[in-house]
Amino acid sequence: TVSLASIGAMEAQPDASPVAAPCQDNGSHNTSEQAPTSAPDDPSKTLEVSRDANPLQQEQQQQQQQGKDDEDAEAARKRRIEEADARGEAPIRPEFLLPALKKRSAPEADVSNDGSVQQDGAENEPAKKKQRQRGMNKTKDRQANTAAMKAVRATQICSRFAYVNVCTNVGCKQQHDLDKFMESKPPVIGRKCPVLESFGVCPAGLNCRFDGHLVDGKNVDKAGVVVTPDSEWATKVVGVGQPVDEANISSFEIVGKLRSKVYDFSRSVAAAKAWHRYCSNGCMDEKPLGDVGEPERKRLDLAGKRMLAPLTTVGNLPFRRLCVKLGCEVTVGEMALAGTIIEGNHGELALLRRHASEKCFGVQVAGGDVEVMTKLAQYVDEQVDCDFVDINCGCPLDELHRRGAGSRLMARTKCMEGIVRCMSSTLRTKPLTLKMRTADHEDKKMTEFQGRYAHKLVPQLEEWGVSAITLHGRTARQRYTKLADWNYVNECSKRRTQASSIPLVACGDVLSWEEEEEHRKFHGVDTVMIGRGALMKPWIFTEVADRRHWDISASERFDLTRDFVHFGLDHWGADARGVETTRRFLLEWLSFTCRYVPLGLLEVLPPKINWRPRPFFGRSDLETKLSSPLAKDWIDISEMLLGKVPEGFSFTPKHKSASYEPAPTTSVQAAPE
Repeated sequence: TVSLASIGAMEAQPDASPVAAPCQDNGSHNTSEQAPTSAPDDPSKTLEVSRDANPLQQEQQQQQQQGKDDEDAEAARKRRIEEADARGEAPIRPEFLLPALKKRSAPEADVSNDGSVQQDGAENEPAKKKQRQRGMNKTKDRQANTAAMKAVRATQICSRFAYVNVCTNVGCKQQHDLDKFMESKPPVIGRKCPVLESFGVCPAGLNCRFDGHLVDGKNVDKAGVVVTPDSEWATKVVGVGQPVDEANISSFEIVGKLRSKVYDFSRSVAAAKAWHRYCSNGCMDEKPLGDVGEPERKRLDLAGKRMLAPLTTVGNLPFRRLCVKLGCEVTVGEMALAGTIIEGNHGELALLRRHASEKCFGVQVAGGDVEVMTKLAQYVDEQVDCDFVDINCGCPLDELHRRGAGSRLMARTKCMEGIVRCMSSTLRTKPLTLKMRTADHEDKKMTEFQGRYAHKLVPQLEEWGVSAITLHGRTARQRYTKLADWNYVNECSKRRTQASSIPLVACGDVLSWEEEEEHRKFHGVDTVMIGRGALMKPWIFTEVADRRHWDISASERFDLTRDFVHFGLDHWGADARGVETTRRFLLEWLSFTCRYVPLGLLEVLPPKINWRPRPFFGRSDLETKLSSPLAKDWIDISEMLLGKVPEGFSFTPKHKSASYEPAPTTSVQAAPE
């Protein structure tokens, strides 16, 4: 584990260890041997400087020689760039490249119980052909981490007792033995509690893993006053995971109504029944929803805004806060399932939370049933603070497809129409948007546009009542294995009717401000939404705002990592459970941001999202560690900020990469102490 005090030394260290696991010398190279020399190898190509020439002639000859050397070096650089681009590799400067012993592995690896890294090609083990995996790792692959989280939670004292120093809940079954708790409590991480600094009090109290607010076995506020049930803090900051600067925290009363199915959904049920009557009459009525009312389009201004895409798992509230800090103007929450929300599921309702810094915020929902989606629209309209509601018609996962949702909804046109019309008419105060792909699966019967059909849906969606459309420039079948087709996005843009001209947002493969600007100027879109590019480098919003490349230093990147951790502790709490939840989502994010190649290492700009780097090392030890594809290094980074991982901790990234070569295994376990 590297301490915080050593970060400066890591940043200043020029001789870094390698990024890729195959390197056997741990990065101890003589970089001068790898860097190309400016002088050509062929002596016949060297211009000789005459000894008999006068000083002026010698200077002219030396300038000619220098000019030729520069031309040769530039030609060699262009050749390296062209060759790297043809291989789909990032054109990294030669002095930062390592010997190409093997390809850079997927950003996942296996660490045995003794902490050693297991690599391909181990002695006495025959090579086995591994099946290429896509999508997400299964829940069974993450059971060890779930068990470790439960064990951590079991060691905590009653949360109410920990906060206000006394338990006021009659019949509470949680632990209240303070002496027993203090004996089993994990060691203090060793710095002042970030939550205390943010709010003035830490609701985790005695359970907090940090220092600064425990006096004589009592929880105190920032001023040193003991927190009691009568303190103003008890009503201002209700408890762990309920910070004062977050909205859409569902009350027990509302959740109870949803779970007991007594919430009044009469308005949405009426709209759904009207739609079903329209369909049963052969869709011949002039007004599809009859007397319920026609959908009213609410205006939504997204033109030119810097927009973050909805991202499952990694698009959590702390990450969105980080993006807003770096210049993002429009954020969208993680995809939530409509049916699970109206059932009152706490975990799904938490996906609707909004931070005060998110000035323009939308919630994204998925579902394949007209009545369920209409009920969801009514609930959001009445109970959720947001600026728009987005329908997910782009998710390629089979689990959603089995429910008729996600991108599968694109192929169920009549159901899509019913959902859009009913939701739009039910939403009285909020605009309705829809995010889709160019197609679910290509229609083999269509020869136009290679079987894609999003261009046909655009004018229909306008008529049905959406206020904006977001288009992902790939089919669901392609996932991320092909580049987004921005020419087809432009074609879809032309299909909008002149009467409404609703905003068209598009996304796909944006990793630089030049690409964002190009798409807005030449591909007919009002706004460019950024997803994977923001995961790799959330400072892309700063680059777009300033129209510049930011060769961010390793220490600046680490500061952003620290900001994410502080935002995570504010959101999930500073107790043992909150710390490990923050660690888990930090590791998920590091599994993406490790793919970023520092701009100072590239031979040409702008970078491309489909470039894959050869094994390289950074300009410092810290930069090398931040670029590591090994989960062991990600855990090291988390331990710099969140202390040692608990016994039995295991991390498996939720998202697999269809763009990197799969690693032999994807699980990392903590080494025993």
